[in-house]
Amino acid sequence: MSGLAGAAALIAAVTVVSRLLGFVRSLVFSSAVGLTGIGGAYNAANTIPNVLFEVAAGGALAGALIPVIAAPLARGMREDVSRISSAMLTWTLSGLVLIGGLLAVFAEPVAALTASNSDPELVVYFLRVFAVQIPLYGLAVVLAGVLQAQKRFFWPAFVPVLSSLVVIATYAGYGWFLRRDGLPVTADPGQLPSGAIELLAWGTTAGVLAMGVPLLVPVLRSGVRLRASYRFPAGVGTRALNLALAGLGGLVAQQVSVLAVLKLVDVYGTGPTLVAWQTLIQPVYLLPYAVLAVPLATSTFPRLAERASRPGREGFARLTAVTTRGVLTASTVGVVALVAAAPAVTTVFGRIGNGDAELLAALSLPLSLTAPGLLGFGLVFHVSRALYALERGRLAVIGASTGWAVVIAASWIGCVLLVGGGHTDGPATLRALAIGNSIGMLTAGVLLLVLLRRAAGAEAVHGLARSAVVLVLGGAAGALLGRLVVDALATPGVAGAVLAAVAGAVAGTVVLLAAVWLADRSAITGLLRRGRTVEG
Repeated sequence: MSGLAGAAALIAAVTVVSRLLGFVRSLVFSSAVGLTGIGGAYNAANTIPNVLFEVAAGGALAGALIPVIAAPLARGMREDVSRISSAMLTWTLSGLVLIGGLLAVFAEPVAALTASNSDPELVVYFLRVFAVQIPLYGLAVVLAGVLQAQKRFFWPAFVPVLSSLVVIATYAGYGWFLRRDGLPVTADPGQLPSGAIELLAWGTTAGVLAMGVPLLVPVLRSGVRLRASYRFPAGVGTRALNLALAGLGGLVAQQVSVLAVLKLVDVYGTGPTLVAWQTLIQPVYLLPYAVLAVPLATSTFPRLAERASRPGREGFARLTAVTTRGVLTASTVGVVALVAAAPAVTTVFGRIGNGDAELLAALSLPLSLTAPGLLGFGLVFHVSRALYALERGRLAVIGASTGWAVVIAASWIGCVLLVGGGHTDGPATLRALAIGNSIGMLTAGVLLLVLLRRAAGAEAVHGLARSAVVLVLGGAAGALLGRLVVDALATPGVAGAVLAAVAGAVAGTVVLLAAVWLADRSAITGLLRRGRTVEG
């Protein structure tokens, strides 16, 4: 297997390891740090640097860098590649260092606004340490983009493994401090031994450092020469700025939705609700997305950008149609696996986690309700990049922003209906957030497909209607069978639950892929053919 399919398989294989470690990280956090008290303050604070980075640069960098590098790479203009990479990195670090400094200065009002249910002094301390993460995220994203533009996918996929190992060691070290002194995870900050909170804060920040600094080696070995410079080659700076500004809209909407979740949980949830959403439900939800949809979309993006730069955009629409059907199929596999495995995953969390037992026992339904959103989430990731490759970033912003706005509205309505004013209910709040997320992401996915057809023509969405029908019917059958398998095999123990989850996910996936093979075979064979010929 070579070309597109081979690159996607490489990314997927590394991402499996990365995401499994991420899952382990969530379990270790739940066990060693806990869902309440210090764990709640930690999660509330750790959300803010991610939000600020994504709003300031995350989506803008992802959408702007690869399209402007693709053409000089295809023409062998290595000096221009180095100049573009250097300018992008210099501007990114300059802006993000400033934003990180502002977060450190204004940590107290930020903590008061976003984490009223947590220890304010602890949140402020975490925020000031985590402010260092913001420029480190920028370093990681720019260097990963430089490598991906050159179709070098291993290291960008692998550095999250290094990051997870660092963070897992941090959580385990913090837990060791508590066990040594005989303290429960619910201990107050004043009871903790010296160095425990510092380890948790700086160890987490070191995990972000591990995502960026190691990428310097493969970037420099690829022939790119990085230097401090704000100057782009003639005409490139304007294109990069336009793409970056277009990317901000969708990311602002996404991060506003993250802040909206913080507020909804603050109003309608109980103490551990936010931690359950961020460290238990979200990592499980994102696992199939990251392992199945992202590898194909990531390996496709530089190829789409290269074709979009050709005269007449030769080959762009055909490749877009094939890969979009592939992403949709991969995302549906994720839906089936998540719905099937949800009860068994809930059992694992209940056996390992520390915190609200009632909340942990109620995670199965929210996990299942988030699953349909994977279809839209995968399309948002892939179709947005196809539009960026065409330098139609505004259309990508319209689709993504609309989806995130719907997430906010639907989540709020869900909280009002399921929890009610003046009441708090952790499980009901999680269900409302899950429903809102799925409705919003499906809305965004459908809208982006409509906008893609407008921008690239009917050929770019060829075969999608047939694929959608097959995937919905096959996915429903697969999810039902998979859930029945899990219910039949599940045991109260962790090992039995894990085996049941795997068996159910595999059974459901087999049913789905059998339906695709029988009724929409070209969704698979077309992708494999493109994988063999994509470099041509």
